[in-house]
Amino acid sequence: MPGGGRRSETAYGPTRGGDNVDQAPVLVVGAGPVGMTAALALARQGVACVLAEQGVETSAHPRLDYVNSRSMEFFRRLGVADDIRRAGVAPEHRADVIWSTGLAGEPLTTWRLPSVTEERRRIAEHNDGTQPAEPGQRISQTELEPVLRAHCRREPLIDLRCGLRFDTLTQDDDGVTSHLTDVTTGERTRLRSRYVIGCDGATSRVREVVGIGAEDFDVPGLPGAFMVHFKSRDLAALHRHGRFWHYFAFRYVLIAQDETDTWTAHVNGVTPDEFDTPPTDPAAFLRETLRTDLTIDKVLLTSRWRPGFMIADRYRAGRVLLAGDCAHRMFPTGAYGMNTGIGDAVDAAWKTAALVQGFGGPALLDSYPSERRPVGLRNLHTSHRHLGVHLTAGALLRAGAPLDAVAAHLDAERGENEYRGVELGYRYRDSPVICHEDTPEPHWSPGRYTPTTWPGGRPPGLLLDDGTPILDRLAPSFTLVDFTGDGRAHPLLAEATAQGLPLSHTVITDTHARELWERDLVLLRPDHHVAWRGNRPHPDPAAVIRRIRGAG
Repeated sequence: MPGGGRRSETAYGPTRGGDNVDQAPVLVVGAGPVGMTAALALARQGVACVLAEQGVETSAHPRLDYVNSRSMEFFRRLGVADDIRRAGVAPEHRADVIWSTGLAGEPLTTWRLPSVTEERRRIAEHNDGTQPAEPGQRISQTELEPVLRAHCRREPLIDLRCGLRFDTLTQDDDGVTSHLTDVTTGERTRLRSRYVIGCDGATSRVREVVGIGAEDFDVPGLPGAFMVHFKSRDLAALHRHGRFWHYFAFRYVLIAQDETDTWTAHVNGVTPDEFDTPPTDPAAFLRETLRTDLTIDKVLLTSRWRPGFMIADRYRAGRVLLAGDCAHRMFPTGAYGMNTGIGDAVDAAWKTAALVQGFGGPALLDSYPSERRPVGLRNLHTSHRHLGVHLTAGALLRAGAPLDAVAAHLDAERGENEYRGVELGYRYRDSPVICHEDTPEPHWSPGRYTPTTWPGGRPPGLLLDDGTPILDRLAPSFTLVDFTGDGRAHPLLAEATAQGLPLSHTVITDTHARELWERDLVLLRPDHHVAWRGNRPHPDPAAVIRRIRGAG
């Protein structure tokens, strides 16, 4: 591969330094899905990390139930997609959403959403660049985390330390010194790293320590909620209106976690203090709420939670980057929370890896918030928009509107879990490490992904003539996709070698792919966003390489 890059000796594993200070290139705080993705993405770039997690076991809380198509593309590149599918809902099951006045009432409408099998068929039949490389996957966080943790444990570049609490940190010009405590023994550890990626959730200690504030707001009309996670095989009651993934009944939501016997109910509070004292018998409370004699085999978990939105004022403080829920918190509508965090993790990982390996420049750190915070803010507002569809429908019902009018509103405003433009079409239009051009930005809409290689965006996914996804032709690091093979790529390849940038060169002769990718040469970053494109060699290839590696 041209331009193998320069690697720091500390890229290969954590060590014990002098004065009982551990050393690692990167410390990742929090081993939820976002933190584990960051660790796996660092390892894919050849950089080691310590992954510190205060808890010992994986989460028993079903906080999420869907990995969207963009996240599954990332997981495919990290080598974990197949295991996630095996642990998730089987591919033949659809993801239908039923709207109803309740199991004891009347159905309003159903949003028909495809199964993984149907999605794969659609990807093959519509090979026009509008489709993802991977369908989304229904899976509970309780099933996702063990898959990711198993991969982290098998990866020699990841030092997973469970039961290790992050307390505080200090920064200087050369790195970060973090103070951590073993929650079992009380033993304190100091760890010296070049960078820290904070993935420690909505109540982030990392965010607090570095002094980053946040803007947050509650949801009017939803003062609080009570969750009951339970086992039941009473399909006669639960499927009274048909098989579903989500069942929205306004007072409550039911989620089918595995299409077998595991369910989650979220009951919306009527008053702010309704669940200050939790129900003493959750099963009886749930039956009363559903107004049906549901057989509940076992209550697995209950919790109270308060809906709300939050976004951090900044995503970076010096050598510390925020990712996932510590940078943004969203209502579950649209499943944008964790999935936005997966994008954060991949972006933070390749940039810190480039700096550790020695070829990355200082603009990479500046580019992280300029790229990821606008995505977080837009996804937060989109989640809020979806929630507004729910709240308006509920208000219509309470006002006595005809059921067909409520159904018409819901069908006219559907888009939740279908917004391809939001999932696949975000573009880093203001990034300092993208070679922008003067051509007009292609059309963008939330509901549809527009295939384009306009710099800053995700390029079109498609199947090549031999049936291989073009995604699989891309290297772990930078890739120059060449649709000619006539030598036009040589100046960029030579300059990448001179500057130590790891740049793979792949020649693709598929004419359909060339048409969709719009240029003869397309240079992609490790996160597969377009860094530069052109039909002929750039007049200053050194400037291109300097810019995309953050050095000028």
